[in-house]
Amino acid sequence: MSELLRLALVGIAGGLVVFALLLLPARWLQRRRFGRVRPSRLAGVAVICVYTMTLAGLTIAPAYDVAVTCRSRSGGALRLDPFHTASELLGMHRGGAGWFELATSFPLLQVVMNAALFVPLGLILRGVFRLDATTSLAMAMLLSALIEVTQFTGAFGLYPCGVRIADIEDLLANSAGAGVGALLAPLLTRAGVPLFDRGRHPEAPPRFRR
Repeated sequence: MSELLRLALVGIAGGLVVFALLLLPARWLQRRRFGRVRPSRLAGVAVICVYTMTLAGLTIAPAYDVAVTCRSRSGGALRLDPFHTASELLGMHRGGAGWFELATSFPLLQVVMNAALFVPLGLILRGVFRLDATTSLAMAMLLSALIEVTQFTGAFGLYPCGVRIADIEDLLANSAGAGVGALLAPLLTRAGVPLFDRGRHPEAPPRFRR
């Protein structure tokens, strides 16, 4: 089992534990706001818990053996070139790599995965917490920056070295993914997806329009 898959499974298990702790408060909030408990909304809460813990596991926890990593590295590892993937792909193309090989190469897939990892965050910030698109993007950028700082500092000294590479390109890819999610959130709201629809308590008075 690869380390990333192990971290993802640990994140899923941790998310389910968090959901179990939040189950009763979530049921109480739903009854208070909507007058009843909808299983689909509880499932949405579970998805958010699992996503949050999986995101933490995939981005903060060490993906490789800490002792082996820190033998060849002191302090944190920082990569400030925002176009290093483009340079790698250009070098591969000049070396004779075809378009299919470039499209399925690990450097490009890593950028795509970093962007895709933050699409749900943009959806949650705008669709669930009702932030506007600009604020959602700003919050996602701050969270991504915090993740990179955590990686560079070895979880603020928890590990003897920076067990991940803090990469400015990851910050840009994460922000792009969150922006896409923030733009898609209104579509899910209009579709009535649980946790995105703006349901109201059945006994609440109707709203008046001017």
